Amino acid sequence: MARTRQARATTDQLTLDDWAGVLTEAPRIEAATPAGTSENGHQEPTTCADDSVERAARHHPVATDLLKTPGALLTRTHLRELGLERRAIDAVFRELPVVSLPGYSRPMIRVEQFVQLIREHTYRDDRVRAIHA
Repeated sequence: MARTRQARATTDQLTLDDWAGVLTEAPRIEAATPAGTSENGHQEPTTCADDSVERAARHHPVATDLLKTPGALLTRTHLRELGLERRAIDAVFRELPVVSLPGYSRPMIRVEQFVQLIREHTYRDDRVRAIHA
């Protein structure tokens, strides 16, 4: 059962390259015309896929953009978009101080601390990988 659920989740997830392709293929809406109307003022039909792409682009900043933004906060969803699996995300949230805003239930971490954690735990030829018991 777990394997089925896991396989389904990986096929539904878009990669960052997929998202970039979807966003560039999405029709550009002219600033002068309201969404869903043509230049002559008639209502144009929209598809559900177009609406979901626009909604995702408006309400959910891309995680890679947030990594470049000083002072930004990352949620578990952002870390998932960056390719981390649930266990890795849990490890990150255990390691770093968590920002918990009053009245908001989603925990967040600071971008700078996440980048520093990745930098400290990236092992190249000049460092020996630590083994934790």
